[in-house]
Amino acid sequence: MSSTSDIPASGYNILNFAHITTSNNISTVSNIQNSVKVTFIDSTHFTIDGTEYTYDYTWGGKGSTQIILGDTTGGYFLLTDANVNISNYTYTNHSMNGNISNYWQVKEKGTHSHIKLDYQDRGFDPCFLAGTEISVNGATRKVEDLAVGDRIDVLVNGKTEQKTVTWVGKSTSVAAPFLPLDMAGYPVRIVKDALAEGVPFKDMLITPEHCLYLNGCFVPARMLVNGQSIFYDQSFTSYDYYHVETEDHAIITADGVLTESYLDTGNRRSFRQNGDVVAMPRTRNLTWDDAAAPLNVSRAFVEPLFQQFCARAQGMGLPLRTEAPVVTHESNLYLTAGNGRVIRPLRTEKNHTLFMIPAGIETVYIHSNTSRRNEAIGPFVDDRRTLGVLVGNASICHGNTTRTLTSYLHDEDLAGWNNVEFYPMRWTAGNACLPLGHREPGTVALLALQILEAGPYIVSNVEPEETALRA
Repeated sequence: MSSTSDIPASGYNILNFAHITTSNNISTVSNIQNSVKVTFIDSTHFTIDGTEYTYDYTWGGKGSTQIILGDTTGGYFLLTDANVNISNYTYTNHSMNGNISNYWQVKEKGTHSHIKLDYQDRGFDPCFLAGTEISVNGATRKVEDLAVGDRIDVLVNGKTEQKTVTWVGKSTSVAAPFLPLDMAGYPVRIVKDALAEGVPFKDMLITPEHCLYLNGCFVPARMLVNGQSIFYDQSFTSYDYYHVETEDHAIITADGVLTESYLDTGNRRSFRQNGDVVAMPRTRNLTWDDAAAPLNVSRAFVEPLFQQFCARAQGMGLPLRTEAPVVTHESNLYLTAGNGRVIRPLRTEKNHTLFMIPAGIETVYIHSNTSRRNEAIGPFVDDRRTLGVLVGNASICHGNTTRTLTSYLHDEDLAGWNNVEFYPMRWTAGNACLPLGHREPGTVALLALQILEAGPYIVSNVEPEETALRA
């Protein structure tokens, strides 16, 4: 079955289908239909036996045998491969109640087997909203009025030239208000004069990943959001957006701002074309190596720009639309066992936290507060992962034996961990599985975790203290 990041725009599959309703995180599956012909009309519609269904949000990674689709009214559709027995599974919705980690957990009844279906974003193409005025031969034209063959102004080696438009794409984005602002799909509004006098010459609306050309490099708009002169406009729940492609990736001018033309990285099919067939119908699968200028998302480059625009916004007397978060470095670190028992730290020695592990426990889960650095520190930090604590060395001592634990450093699929990046250390995602291995029966063990980094955490995301049983 196609993954949700690759839902077919046409054609059919023989799949199982069901409805899911969720109340207080308890999900109920109903209307199960097995081996039905599911025909996909486009990227938001499919039919079953002549009945048309509309979906918006999708959950499920590449290769999933099960996917979940939002039904646009608060319920969900479930599609699975035909050999999946839906009745054998339970479905838990972790996309609700403002959860930062947005996913569904699918568990097979009577086993410890589970599947995590992550949210699949489909609205992050870097684009312009309708009304954006593109520079054309020294004048301007609205982006929605551009056509293949038009000559638009581009910046080449500091001089203005013209290049031919080879493609104009249009698509629709639906905001996902249950997600953090930078992931929800809201457009970014850059108010008049936000970057400099007359730049932009009117309010500019672009998608978060669209890049501005600043100091010789491209920078995504999301990394400059300051809540005053540059902010997510939440008045848009859905909107059309456009992108303009030239023969080669180019620096163009929109609303008086130097920005980018479309860089075809393989997402062309998410757009539709008004009018004639495009001049370049095939995806070119370009990369930033093919761009008109380098992409720079380093904090050292972006933060000074961010601070510059913040100072300008304050000088303009613009209102602060979002308050800076209150943060803490307290991790609230503790463990849980499979039986639900909570184990608080015994003590901390330098950067090692020690836990007494009761007999019979061979797996624990490392819990802590979590945050996303782009929120807790600032959008100029290009790290949007949900981070708990950075675990270095881990060892367990029972009887006269001390063993070093390493599975969390190698197993990429181990639940609750972020990607493996810097050996020998790895970030948790707030609830990380740590296998302890075989232990001698009836022995109490001492677990030592080296915590190399923790926080900052946004106070509103901090877990309340739980009543714990000290081993």
